[in-house]
Amino acid sequence: MILNNPPNCPRHNFPFERATRNGQAAAMHPNPAFRQTPADRDLTFARERGFGILTVNGETGPLAAHVPFILAEDGQRAELHLVRSNPVARALASPLPALLAVSGPDGYVSPDWYGIDDQVPTWNYVALELQGTARKMDEAALIAQADALSETHEKRLM
Repeated sequence: MILNNPPNCPRHNFPFERATRNGQAAAMHPNPAFRQTPADRDLTFARERGFGILTVNGETGPLAAHVPFILAEDGQRAELHLVRSNPVARALASPLPALLAVSGPDGYVSPDWYGIDDQVPTWNYVALELQGTARKMDEAALIAQADALSETHEKRLM
């Protein structure tokens, strides 16, 4: 399966903006104080993580699958693998808009740590949401993609 660059990605010209509002790219977190990561660092994080949750809208509601993926160097495409019996794969009779959520470390932050009264707890986390269009690969491309996916992740074991 492939996630391709959607049309009209004005912000960074990579396939999966963090989010969109009214057709314009927008950062995942609404507060500008938490949106300071450059696009190339976001892509590096996603590429190095190589695992996420792919979501699409199915006929009866949202569908999600945990997937390994390879993100191209230029960020224009992510290749991932699902077994044919996966509900997300079955939903792709034709290309569909999709979101790939990639999560990193996270942790609770106690209000006591601020040393100031009247603070609230929060949660620190690293996450990136990549949007694109999911489509099935043809059989020949699928074999090469499965080999590349295995090779990429096998290298990490060394």
